[in-house]
Amino acid sequence: MSDPEARLALSKLIAGRMTELDIDRAAFMKFTGFTTDSSFGSYLAGFSKLHLWQVPLAAKILQLDERQLLLMCLEQNHDDWCMELFRRHIRVRARRRAPAPDQA
Repeated sequence: MSDPEARLALSKLIAGRMTELDIDRAAFMKFTGFTTDSSFGSYLAGFSKLHLWQVPLAAKILQLDERQLLLMCLEQNHDDWCMELFRRHIRVRARRRAPAPDQA
């Protein structure tokens, strides 16, 4: 089942970020794989969803955290129980540092 509130929250974030960064609509559509203006308009109105494969592309062009965008994308289709499970397992991990040259 699809959650209209989650779809709208994500589409508003994307539209707002496009405005904030002055990203051209056509450029965004081309970069993220929207093939027609009507499909993108439908997405912005909350009638369709952002697909998982579009998450890394949208995060890159909008300069957003990919994990945050992924969770918002998952929220479009999953209930609270599933989302809690995802949040427990999709979290920021500390990056391992390479050893200093004198310690290697």
